[in-house]
Amino acid sequence: MLSRRGFLAGATSLGLTSGRAASTGTPGRIVVLDWALAETLIALGLAPLAVAEAPLYRQRVVEPALPPGTQDVGLRNWPNLEAIRSLRPELILTLEGYGAPPARLEAIAPVRALPLYTAERQPLHLARQAVRDLAALLDRKAQGARLLADLEQALAPVHSDAPSVLILKFADDRVIDIYGSGNLFDDVIKAKGLWNAWNGPTNIWGFASGGIEELARHPEARLLIIEPAPPAPLRESAIWRAMPQVRAGRFSILPPAWVFGGVPSAIRFSGFLEAT
Repeated sequence: MLSRRGFLAGATSLGLTSGRAASTGTPGRIVVLDWALAETLIALGLAPLAVAEAPLYRQRVVEPALPPGTQDVGLRNWPNLEAIRSLRPELILTLEGYGAPPARLEAIAPVRALPLYTAERQPLHLARQAVRDLAALLDRKAQGARLLADLEQALAPVHSDAPSVLILKFADDRVIDIYGSGNLFDDVIKAKGLWNAWNGPTNIWGFASGGIEELARHPEARLLIIEPAPPAPLRESAIWRAMPQVRAGRFSILPPAWVFGGVPSAIRFSGFLEAT
């Protein structure tokens, strides 16, 4: 549906461009309310004017980095509409079916809402399509083609002695989120020829939450733990040391990567798999 200034110097140093392209009418002042779309925009060589929860993006998404001067416009699920309005955007990018009602955003600027997490449960496929859609909309087809080529290279099969893996993050010292069917990283490991040990139900975002006892039900799996690392009280506990994967040293602590990301996050996570 088609209905984010002072960072220019920093954007130029990153090879990014901003501002309206007079010859094509391409929108230049773009506000992005979803991190997967923000990272895709940056990977296409365009600097967002503002991103929702920008400080947290730098911790959880990390790369591609936000250009210096990128502004923050509040929460992803409920952004600050007045802050967005004050920036006079030419385009607002948002995730279809999530966050502020499109009608509220359309009162400020044209909106493009793209799907990633849907009932079809094909986030990697939709992430590819988001690259194509944004590249066409923003006159970045060559950059989009290169980004998709980088993805295909990153998805080359990986050789591993682990019969299966579990992808997880720690919510606290007792609760974990395990990523399976319908999640971007599940799509990535399958494309690379790995087997996800988690075959239980998952929500629309492709994960299930449970206690760490879930890990003991998959003793042969290698644990791929996305930072933050297990909390210190858990690492020092007898229950953690008794986990078969821990006893055997079959676990890896991966740097932060956005589990609900787009093509750039898929490439980043794939690189981590190559290094484990």
